[in-house]
Amino acid sequence: MTNEAGTAPAPLNEDGGSPYEMSISLNVLQHLGLNLYSNVPAVLSEVVANSYDADASRVNVDIDVDNGVVVISDDGHGMTLEQINARFLNVGFTRRTNGLATSPNGRKVMGRKGIGKLSLFSIADVVEVHTARAGERNSLRMSTEGIRSQLKKNGSEPYRPTPISTDTIDFEHGTRIVLRSLKKRLSRTSDALRTRLARRFSVLGEDAGFHLFVGGSEVTVTDRDYFHKLEFLWTFGSGPATVDVAGRAGDARVFQEDAVLLVPVDEDGTPVIGGEPFEVTGWIGTAKSTSALKDQRTGDNINKISLVLRGKLAHEDLMEEFNENGMYASYLIGEIHADFLDDDEEDDIATSSRQRIVEDDPRYRALVAWLKKTTTAIGRAWLAERDQGGRDRALHNELIAEWFKSLQRDQRKKAERLFGKINQLTVNREEERNALFAQAVIGFETLRYRDNLDAIDQFEPEDLRRLSVLFGDIADIQAALYRKIVRQRLEVIEKLREHVDANDLERVLQEHLYKNLWLLDPAWERAADHSMEERVSTAFKAIDAQLTPEEAASRIDIRYKRTGGTNVIVELKRASVHTDALTLLQQIDKYQNALRKYLRDTQRPELIEVVCVLGRYPQAWTDREVYNQEVKMLAAKGARVVLYETLLADAESSYREYLQADTEAGRIATLIEGLATHADDESFSDDALDVAPAGIR
Repeated sequence: MTNEAGTAPAPLNEDGGSPYEMSISLNVLQHLGLNLYSNVPAVLSEVVANSYDADASRVNVDIDVDNGVVVISDDGHGMTLEQINARFLNVGFTRRTNGLATSPNGRKVMGRKGIGKLSLFSIADVVEVHTARAGERNSLRMSTEGIRSQLKKNGSEPYRPTPISTDTIDFEHGTRIVLRSLKKRLSRTSDALRTRLARRFSVLGEDAGFHLFVGGSEVTVTDRDYFHKLEFLWTFGSGPATVDVAGRAGDARVFQEDAVLLVPVDEDGTPVIGGEPFEVTGWIGTAKSTSALKDQRTGDNINKISLVLRGKLAHEDLMEEFNENGMYASYLIGEIHADFLDDDEEDDIATSSRQRIVEDDPRYRALVAWLKKTTTAIGRAWLAERDQGGRDRALHNELIAEWFKSLQRDQRKKAERLFGKINQLTVNREEERNALFAQAVIGFETLRYRDNLDAIDQFEPEDLRRLSVLFGDIADIQAALYRKIVRQRLEVIEKLREHVDANDLERVLQEHLYKNLWLLDPAWERAADHSMEERVSTAFKAIDAQLTPEEAASRIDIRYKRTGGTNVIVELKRASVHTDALTLLQQIDKYQNALRKYLRDTQRPELIEVVCVLGRYPQAWTDREVYNQEVKMLAAKGARVVLYETLLADAESSYREYLQADTEAGRIATLIEGLATHADDESFSDDALDVAPAGIR
């Protein structure tokens, strides 16, 4: 007789039936098996934990992507037939209440509820178990289809897994689990899986006597891939995990604290009478930047403080238990060890998924209350460190240092606070930090001019990104800012020239001209009063509706803009159109009259200017005398003509002349331009800083 795999099966019972029995209800399978976990690392963690509890010193996880097979093998004690039925296939077997709270070799076991093996069915439809112990070998196959079929036939009868050949068992003791018919897609690289498993266990390595391998490579604490990202680290107690983290934190500043003793509390926070204190160890760190906590390799957000019980992840993020909106919270990462929550003598407070904790337990409430208080204190220390770091970063630049010396003593303190707030921001590039320092100088000078430096204390760090809007009336600041505007406008002109040829000119100008009126006149800044523009544009549309087909075809667009107290009408003619001054004047009159009527009705008599943008001058203008007469005639109506080909050239010439004439940029302008020039200056190197530590006590 052969089984479904085509190999000789294991010995059967005397009645010819399977020697293996699983007692389970369909409801339990559905809710605790198929839906127990949602990802592969969580499922594999349960298998690895079982291997740990079996005193394994080595666990191998091998993934065959092409065939869709996962194999987890260990060198633990393995199981006899009796143990398979009494423990492994006995869903809900609570080993700790059955005298098995510690392993034969003295390990405090991780398993408790006896349902972890069901998690296998959340990622695979077929599970094979091969195990050897004390000279006995057993192999069996389980499938969700077989379990459901049996439960539908007779739910009161146990499900009997299928015996399969034991010929593949080539070890004296241990267990091999094979997952087939996978429901989850597997990655061809094991790097992400190695990282995720490393983050779920703190008992890896020689000190713990427990070695985990994925794809033939050992998983180590280093695979967690976050210690080098830390800027500051607070440790609690001196356990192996805590000491190991401190040793791997690279150049992070480490603040050592004693282990914490907690007393359980009631719902209102009152300590439980007679409650014995419990020890908490672990670590909490802050990253150098928030982007460092967005793991590119796994796609995970590791901005979390996890709870570890008996060396295994029990709650992925304790910060979910309380709201913390401070900026520093987005930099936090940590691992808290609180084995008292998994006391053999107390009720199990883990949820059925083994990934969260029952929230109303007084021990857990005490832990959460302590963590909230501690992270708040860490937040204050983090702010102090960042403030000091901001001052040092800024003053290591000789340009800012020179400006800083020009301030009075009380002003220097406010400038230091401003630099500190900048350093609280998530700034990953030196160029961006330099830009913020430059804006800080502008904003500071503006506030100083207005005698309102106290406003700095009201700034939130994110407000500092908007410092450039705090322009004042000081000549230095105006010069600095306008030089920046001029340079940006020249860049715009260059971009337009790069992408414009004769065929695209009309389209590009139609798209950009009305948004950038400074192309027509440097005095015309951004348009304002949009509601007024909409009403006037509506009046213009009524005029447009009465144009002859020839008139409508001769132009691309006509727009109205109001800027700086001036009402601007811009008519953009097609480049190929021939026109004359009289025709232009007739068309201009229509729109000017409509606009004047609107201005009279609103009691806003203001200047009106009209610009006609043409592809070519009127033919009569080849005569100099006619040209002079008609230009004056248009000017009398507040109108002028600009050619396509000279538009960009005139604007560029105007702005370049300004830069050449403005050789005296002013001290603030010099400082800002210097910062831009030295964006990569070594004076801003992190290695150059030496900031004194600040604890959380």
